Amino acid sequence: MMTLFWLEARLLLGTRLFQVAAVSFVVLAIFAGWQGGQFARSQARAIETARQLETKTDAEARAKAAEIRASNDAVPWWQNPMNVQAWSYAMIRHVALPPKPLAGVAIADADLMPFLFRINPHPPDRWSNQANEVTSSLAAMGGLDLTDVMLTFTPLIVLLAFADLVRERQGTPRAWLALVQSGAQGPLLMKRLMPRAVMCLLIVAYTVSIGILTTGPVFTASTLFGGLAIAFIVLSYACFWLLLLAALIAFMRNAVATFAAFVGLWFVLGILAPQGTEAIARWSAPPPDPLAVFAAERSATVAARMNEDDLTRAYAATDPQAAEMLLQALEEDRLLITPTNLLIQREVERNRAAEVAEENQQKTAFYAAVEALGRASPALLARQSIYRLAGRDRARRRRFEAQVESYHAALQEAFVPLLMRRATLDDVLLPEPFAFTE
Repeated sequence: MMTLFWLEARLLLGTRLFQVAAVSFVVLAIFAGWQGGQFARSQARAIETARQLETKTDAEARAKAAEIRASNDAVPWWQNPMNVQAWSYAMIRHVALPPKPLAGVAIADADLMPFLFRINPHPPDRWSNQANEVTSSLAAMGGLDLTDVMLTFTPLIVLLAFADLVRERQGTPRAWLALVQSGAQGPLLMKRLMPRAVMCLLIVAYTVSIGILTTGPVFTASTLFGGLAIAFIVLSYACFWLLLLAALIAFMRNAVATFAAFVGLWFVLGILAPQGTEAIARWSAPPPDPLAVFAAERSATVAARMNEDDLTRAYAATDPQAAEMLLQALEEDRLLITPTNLLIQREVERNRAAEVAEENQQKTAFYAAVEALGRASPALLARQSIYRLAGRDRARRRRFEAQVESYHAALQEAFVPLLMRRATLDDVLLPEPFAFTE
């Protein structure tokens, strides 16, 4: 048995086409792992730089406040750097989605989605702008994803590993001689399949391991467990294709038909399904149209802005400390950019509350449809599992976005009354930095 095993292994490793494919697989995995690791480290460095900037500006703000208190100079509100409106714009706070230890294994759409930007207490159109100086992108590098390399090339390695057996099932004289000498077709086929399957799995395991190591993860117990989990997922994916091709070899005698069936299934399950899943989900559970949402928000904003005087008077009736300043500004026809923008935002949120709830339900249904359809393809199932371990999955980003909204709401709760009153701070108001909770 061992003699046959080593014979089949030597025959496989001596095949020039298989050698080229295996080496190419390893080289691509190394390059993709290196690029993914570089991208993840650039994100981590950008986040660390942002945190250092926050610490620096906080220290400068405390020093400036102490200097103002010591001088006792009476300056107009608009010239005082401690007035809340000026302070809220100068205050630097970042929200960041930190990369997980194995983030280099997958890029997904992380090069297109903002992971770090500045935030302040003002309406969303004031804080949602992406800070380009601290956001990396792989657009120039091409974005080769290690996960895609592993899931796309593994079936190709499987097919090339069994290519000789597929051809010999055609009924060549060599195959007939082997069948006559063995006395049974099934045992001989298994004896030839097993060594090639083992060699194929060893090559896939080596490639996955070297690809993960190339990303440069920090070795901890959780990282080791995650790496082993990713390797197990890819090996399970390889076993699926091994069993599928073995079944085709066993039940189909025509080599061309066997090759065509395997390549067709690989294209449908590995290439077409990932591309078509989202399209099917959009058809079955369409998410809200971004252009329609934008138009509805703008329409509600314009309607609220046409009524800003009434909104200002209504708020003045509820906040005695802000009433005098707001009503006087209205009588003198002075522009109140920050207060009115805040009131308009609240009015838009109130008027669109039912629409926003429906839009959130549509998004939830769409994401559920994508996840459900993903179970129909082994490639999608493996990709979703790896993305989850790497921290590039959509569920993690949705949690991040929800926490950003909560953080912005907390900032507004602290700052809005002071902004509406045009208050001057006696001491520095420093909210807690944003920290994403897994």
